[in-house]
Amino acid sequence: MLASSFRQPLTFLFGAFALGLSGCTNLVEVDLPEAPPQGVMEATLRVDEAPLVLLTTTQGYFDAVDSTTLSSLFVGGAEVTIEVDGVAHGLTEFCSGDLPPEALGAAADFLGVSEEILASANLCVYTGLGNPATLGAIGSNYVVKATWEDEEHSFDLRAEAFMPVRPQLDSVWFEIPETSTNDSLGLIWTAFTDPAGLGQAYRWSSMRLTKDSDFFYPLGSVFEDAFVDGQHFPFVSFRSPQPGVEEVAGEEGFWKAGDTVVVRLEAIDYRAFEVIRDFETSVANQGNPFALPTSASSNVEGGLGWFVAYAGVRDTVVCSP
Repeated sequence: MLASSFRQPLTFLFGAFALGLSGCTNLVEVDLPEAPPQGVMEATLRVDEAPLVLLTTTQGYFDAVDSTTLSSLFVGGAEVTIEVDGVAHGLTEFCSGDLPPEALGAAADFLGVSEEILASANLCVYTGLGNPATLGAIGSNYVVKATWEDEEHSFDLRAEAFMPVRPQLDSVWFEIPETSTNDSLGLIWTAFTDPAGLGQAYRWSSMRLTKDSDFFYPLGSVFEDAFVDGQHFPFVSFRSPQPGVEEVAGEEGFWKAGDTVVVRLEAIDYRAFEVIRDFETSVANQGNPFALPTSASSNVEGGLGWFVAYAGVRDTVVCSP
């Protein structure tokens, strides 16, 4: 009876407390200061391939994004050079708006984007096609510089990268987990040997022949050798979905028996590893209120973005039970 006599007053007090909290709601308006736009560089270089440099500018957090805005973010008319072991070479600008319709397919394959994007946005890139001196080479140091101006601002970006030695990829195989309830879906294992000496870093990607349009990097694609220095190291990977492609229910993240998969393991310099790691961590933490805050980093001086030199090896695995 004593417990029952306290229940009603406590219920009333909690109800009154909840009503009091609901009445204490105030609308807070935050006046965000205007921030000048920053230049953004996304530059890549692979062994025996020409450099590829994309330049964009940042925009306000609450600014609208549509096809017109997307096109205006890409920078044309910049002066872009790449220094190869201290020798500078100018890069050539190509803009999709200058290409005839029949050339969009080849350009889309080269850039790794869809023809629809190239047709709707004037995407400008800078590359060393036609200049063998700009092709990626093992052991070389590279510096990409980009400068341009708009009506109100000037931009001066600089980024460095080193082309490491190709990794030693030992084997690749498809395996269906013992606990799986589906005898046709599995994961891909990759085994490689890390050279002695700390400071090596890698990035992993894959592509299904006849199904995927390009190589795709899963979240967590980069790793270093802090725990595997000088060791033979096997690891398992999940499949990264294609952007904009609807997955079959229950097959997300898995490969399927009958798939032919090309696996690519790439060595990258340590600074590039840190930048991509921070980017992937930030993407993975979006919407998670319990995740530690992560700020995206950059190896571009004077702006944002990254410059990565990839020294990669490939292997092919036929997925069979």
